[in-house]
Amino acid sequence: MLQDDADRLRLMRDLFPGTAAAIDAAYASHSGERHEARFDEWLDARALEVLPGATGLSIGHGETAALIDRAFAAARWGAERLGVSLPEIEAFSEAGSDLARLADAMIANPSLTPVPAPYGLGERRWVDAFDTLSSPRLVVADEASREFSILDSIPVPAPPTVRAPGAVSHESVRWTLRLIPAEAGPSLLGLSFAHGPHVSLPEMLMLQLMRAGVSEPLLDATSFTWLAGPLAQGRLAARHVYDAAEQTIRITCREVVSQGPHLGARQPVDAGAPSAARGY
Repeated sequence: MLQDDADRLRLMRDLFPGTAAAIDAAYASHSGERHEARFDEWLDARALEVLPGATGLSIGHGETAALIDRAFAAARWGAERLGVSLPEIEAFSEAGSDLARLADAMIANPSLTPVPAPYGLGERRWVDAFDTLSSPRLVVADEASREFSILDSIPVPAPPTVRAPGAVSHESVRWTLRLIPAEAGPSLLGLSFAHGPHVSLPEMLMLQLMRAGVSEPLLDATSFTWLAGPLAQGRLAARHVYDAAEQTIRITCREVVSQGPHLGARQPVDAGAPSAARGY
């Protein structure tokens, strides 16, 4: 994994030693002339432009790497609305995310979108983030608001003994990276809350922010998605819906045994190593 620009320049020198030596010799013979130093800086900048980014080098699939990079660009925009800084993708790799495995899953199922999600920000930060947009706004029902901290926590793997990819701590915020089905409605419909695993609230809201930032249609305009984290001592669970008529994302609660033709699960896929759980 290439960590920074210096690593990439070292790689280019290793790949093209003859060219690097010639440039170094030319620079050494004119080291006192500022225009040569400027040329060297320009050459380094061009070298960085033609070298592949860390994502492409990690997964070896250009088209999918570009999709991941675009998802991170959209998430970075969403993070700015939340007033937080998004970690670089290398940080997730170091924490256990297998980018090649993530890419394979995306190739097998094009509806999957990489979603880096922050936890522990609190209800007000999410509501304010959507208030910065022309639409939609976010409304959280009282039952979900009272136990928002549960919905705002990193989901626990099932069973808890299964290792899941580690969270990334960045500027006092914890982040996860998972693939979330980004179809108009949940892929598994008509099921109670027992049929998980489920997308977390921060993942669902970040996915909607990402889509709003690139002017893509918002999800759940005609459906409801269960959200991870049972409430009311296990009796209730939160669900997500987008009210297109009122341009409002609503987080409401229903009993965990509830079923309906438009209610279901968006089962996440983790980006962990093969020994990790596939979902929380």
